[in-house]
Amino acid sequence: MIQLEKAIEKTLYDCLRIKAKESVLILVDEFNREIGQKFLKKSQTKKIDAALLEVGIINNRNPEPSPTIQRIAKQVSAVIVLTGYPLLHSKFKNSVCHNGGRILFINNFSEESFVRTMAKNHETVENKSRRFADLFSISKEIHLTTNGGTDLTFRIARHKGLVHTCQVKTPGSFSYMPAGEASVTPDRGTAHGFIVVDGSIPTIGKIENPVEIHVKDGSSYKLSGKGEAEKLRKILKPFGKPARNIAEFGIGTNPNAILTGDSIEDEKALGTAHIALGNPNFEGGSLKNYLHLDLILKKPTIKMDGHLVLENGKMVV
Repeated sequence: MIQLEKAIEKTLYDCLRIKAKESVLILVDEFNREIGQKFLKKSQTKKIDAALLEVGIINNRNPEPSPTIQRIAKQVSAVIVLTGYPLLHSKFKNSVCHNGGRILFINNFSEESFVRTMAKNHETVENKSRRFADLFSISKEIHLTTNGGTDLTFRIARHKGLVHTCQVKTPGSFSYMPAGEASVTPDRGTAHGFIVVDGSIPTIGKIENPVEIHVKDGSSYKLSGKGEAEKLRKILKPFGKPARNIAEFGIGTNPNAILTGDSIEDEKALGTAHIALGNPNFEGGSLKNYLHLDLILKKPTIKMDGHLVLENGKMVV
């Protein structure tokens, strides 16, 4: 309990940087009511102006909080989202940020993982993430291989590197927990080769039978493997051709994150990389026709413009 309280306090002050006279809205659903109440209690103990609101059912058919909650969210300094259904790509998020609010998402995240992955030194994770993001921004091409058999090349000349550090300090900013990721969007139509998924896949979990995905012209065109491959086909099928797009490449930088079968944590684990299928990350808009599926790969080796920067999951630059 003490560790959880410390993690909540670090979230409020290290991640959101709550200041005197600022206000916080804690948004929960029925499944996250208990931890939301703990956030509220800690806020009250610290004399933070905070309110706890519970949203109704949010899902693919109803992907946004009610208009009343959206109006309230525009009036506070920061919003903490603790809901099972992610609102990261929602119009709600766009509206709050547009009005100068800050948002931190803590979705589908167990208390155990929340406590364990809370970085003891945010600066270390942030510096490592920014280092990779800077390399993404100045590089033109990536060659990705893994011990599992991945061999993929793609260009990134048209995109800048992004970091995910859970530092939500400035008006209009947002992030999601846990911290520890550098990512980039591959130039459309440039990815070629094949991906061997040996870490985890969202809703499927940790991989027992690796899934091989053949890629050409920026799109996957063939899946092969045992049980997990068929499950992945069923996930992608309703979204059609857009689901086959190679949408994102990322590297995990959090030493406290581990492979659990939940991609929210897995993609942050130090020594992993991930390739996303579907829509580019942070595109915004409703999740109704949105797919962003992070496929976790173990022990990646990465060359940027021919220069080795990561070998078997360890930095060499």
